[in-house]
Amino acid sequence: MPMPASAKLFFTLQQVADLLSLHPKTVARYFAIGEIPAIKVGGPGNHEWRVRSDWLDKWARDNLYDPRGGADKRSNRRRR
Repeated sequence: MPMPASAKLFFTLQQVADLLSLHPKTVARYFAIGEIPAIKVGGPGNHEWRVRSDWLDKWARDNLYDPRGGADKRSNRRRR
């Protein structure tokens, strides 16, 4: 059984991609433009992305479709 996001402090780019069923390049682009909050760790030219589990939980609550009802919250923002 997968570990809940709140049980781990930081996730790597690949772990986020796996959790969200997205391609790693898509996740990297989301990190780079600030769509998903993330930090870079490591030195210049040798950095890796990390996402705190609470940041990812909040992003998922605010941005992912809930199949139990209601509209996708991102689509509501685009209409304004």
